[in-house]
Amino acid sequence: MVLRVLIVEDDANMRLILKRALFGIPNVEVVGEAGNGTEAVGLAAELEPHVIIMDVDLPGKDGVEASREILNISPDVFLVYATGHPEYMAEAFEMYAFDYLVKPYRMERLTQTITRIQKLIESKGKGIQQSREEGSNSVGIKNKIAVKIEGKLTLIDTTKIIYTTRDKRKTVIHTIDGKVTVNESLEGLEKRLAGYNFMRTHRSYLVNLDRIVEIQPLSRNEYLVIFGETKERAYITDEKYRELQIKLNFR
Repeated sequence: MVLRVLIVEDDANMRLILKRALFGIPNVEVVGEAGNGTEAVGLAAELEPHVIIMDVDLPGKDGVEASREILNISPDVFLVYATGHPEYMAEAFEMYAFDYLVKPYRMERLTQTITRIQKLIESKGKGIQQSREEGSNSVGIKNKIAVKIEGKLTLIDTTKIIYTTRDKRKTVIHTIDGKVTVNESLEGLEKRLAGYNFMRTHRSYLVNLDRIVEIQPLSRNEYLVIFGETKERAYITDEKYRELQIKLNFR
């Protein structure tokens, strides 16, 4: 798996240094850069990174304030602070920051942190695979997923879900009965639906494969996913389309 990283740093030279350091780590991709806290919140919602390397002293909205908003959007994101202000360390860890690097720090230290995150995600992935294999022993209600809507616990029939997508800072679950909006990240839902027949076809779409009726070419690198129960469409990247062809044993 490629680890998606967002850099939030107002110093352009420091952003360049961080990018070069991350470029040298296998299976890591810098998906975006932000120079202030407001921009960071928007990019976190749009790009859904696994990791955010965050400075604290940012123009306008500082790193701590931006982090609070980001965690409301993407509670599973790994926050790594890289700053010259050690006094914010306690507050950062109260928000479940994964690490706090105080400038000047060695780039080897950043590499160690990123490697630890990669191993954690890998072990979590193995846990999901194990839960699939032990399906009959898993705890839960068959074909139901629980979500929180306006403070209430709501059970959704997974067989009725058509697809799920991001809309601004929310996640929208489209079902044959309508749609519901939740605060959970798309990545979080993907993990919880791992035992069912869902596929992340695009960074913004999680699709129920049982509901697909057709796939149409859209551009060189993207296709349209057509469903039977709605006129709305999802997207699938060329890479994911090839994965789906393998699943279908179709070339």
